[in-house]
This record gives sequence, C-alpha cells and structure tokens, in this order.
Amino acid sequence: MKAQLYGTRVPLYKANQMWRQARAKHIQRDLEANQLLTSQIFNNMFNFTYGQNSMIIRQAAQRTLKSV
Repeated sequence: MKAQLYGTRVPLYKANQMWRQARAKHIQRDLEANQLLTSQIFNNMFNFTYGQNSMIIRQAAQRTLKSV
C-alpha cells in the first residue's frame, strides 16, 4: 500500500502529481550540480600545457595497466 504523503484530504492522483513534481525538481537540481562539477573538472584540463596533459595520460595509463 502506498503512503499518503500529502495528507488524507488530498486525492491520490493529486498527491502523485505533487510527488512527481517534487521528484523532478530534485532530479533537476542534482543534474545541474553534476553538470557544473563535470564542466569544472574537464574544462580546466584543456588549459593545461602539453607536458601536463602527457603526464596525466601517462599516470592514467599506468593506473589502468596496474589494475588489469
């Protein structure tokens, strides 16, 4: 049986609609935070010099080879 989140006077379809809206708002907020984080990580990597990029790639390759 489903829990009635918004009180007993609210019809079930309306409670479901309100729940979906709240859930969509939380998902959108998480998505925005995630996009902000990834853009900060990956956009800053392009500002590195060639030597720094090659060092990062070398370290990542060593890490993957060790894990295999």
